Formats: sequence, structure tokens, C-alpha cells
Amino acid sequence: MTTSPPPASGVDRLAYHLLKVITRTCDALGVLLLAGVLVLIVAAIVVRDIIGLSMAWTEEVATLLAIYAVGFGSLSAWVRGEHLLVDLFSHRLGNLARHIQYRLVALLSAGFFGMAAYGSLAMSIASANNRTVSLGISFTYLYYGIFIGFAGMTLLATWQALRGPVEWHAVASSSQEAD
Repeated sequence: MTTSPPPASGVDRLAYHLLKVITRTCDALGVLLLAGVLVLIVAAIVVRDIIGLSMAWTEEVATLLAIYAVGFGSLSAWVRGEHLLVDLFSHRLGNLARHIQYRLVALLSAGFFGMAAYGSLAMSIASANNRTVSLGISFTYLYYGIFIGFAGMTLLATWQALRGPVEWHAVASSSQEAD
């Protein structure tokens, strides 16, 4: 997405820049969260092996950070079109059929992501009184990380289904494949 020129004007230009900001923000948050996981794990090992103390809470915090990192990373990957894709026959379809397939896949994806977001929100409500052992953090906060990823991908897939394929997104995807 970063290598393609932005659309000239209109809603596509706004969407282009908004998706660029979302991607960069999610990437930065994901990297920071994963760096936090790394620091916590190294700190727990150093403190346990050198000082001889236990830091049991680091496992809970590292789990929380990793879940949020995956949520933000999946959102960024969806914007870039980097999720796993099996393309068996799309290249053989005509232009109209490819557009229909694109919208259908986006619509089905939005439905799946919406159900997953609803499920994670339902689990966050159901587990509000369940707490982690060391820190007493509600499991609700764990499910919010999953909800963020799926709710964001639901919105993006819905936009894709309504908008259809855009030239600037196709240019970015093809330039990334060529690299």
C-alpha cells in the first residue's frame, strides 16, 4: 500500500490515507506489544535464574500483550491483504466475475468476522467475574484484544464488499507480490 500513489480525489483518497494510518498504527502497536512480551520474558528468566525470585505475574501480562499484538497485527494484515489466500481459479475469471468474487469473499469474511467479534464480546461479558491468578486481571480484557481485531476486520471487509476492488489497492498488492 505504501508504494502505490494515492487516488486523485474523493472518498478513495480519504480511504487510502485512513487505511495507511490504520496500518501504520497497528504495526507500531503490534511491534511495541511484542517487544513488551520479549522484555517481560527475558526479565522473568533473568530474575528467576540470577536473583532467584519468581515473577509469576509476567506470564499473565505477556499473554495479554500477545493477544493484543495478534489483534492489531491481524487488522494490519487484513488492510494489506496479507492473510492466507488460496487462489485456484481467480486468474481465469473475467473482470466482472472477479469483481463479483471479490465482493462475495469480502461479504462472507465480514459475516465470519462479525460472528467472531460478537463471540469475543459475549465471552468478555460472560467472563467478567473470572480473574487471573497472580494479578487478578479480569479475563474480559483478554477478550477485548480479540474483539478489536475481529471488529476492525469486520468493518474493513464490509467496506470492501460495498466498495468493491479499488485500483490503488490492486497496484499495491501486485507491487508487493513482485518484490
